[in-house]
Amino acid sequence: MTRRLRALTTPLPPQPTAAEVCADFEPYRLIQARQLAMLSRADIGAHVGVPAWQVLHWESGISVPKAYQLEKLAEVTDTIVPFFKRGRPMPRITEADCNFRPCAYGR
Repeated sequence: MTRRLRALTTPLPPQPTAAEVCADFEPYRLIQARQLAMLSRADIGAHVGVPAWQVLHWESGISVPKAYQLEKLAEVTDTIVPFFKRGRPMPRITEADCNFRPCAYGR
């Protein structure tokens, strides 16, 4: 029992800061987060305060968001800042994982 209690009280490892994640930014993570949140590049850009082409540049790896922009990206996509860090395991989403039923609302 004490072993289990010790495991529950062990502090979590420190999370990387937004600046550290910017230095090691994974563009595909942004694509994945945007698609899972069902947002367009324009939606992301409007929330972050940049044009849609800037979001495309981030997704293409042409440029990297600044730390404050990365924090806003995490907020709008309902993720955490370390999600965008390169080198972390990245699950692949297949068609079997998706639901293509039409929406009951909006028509």
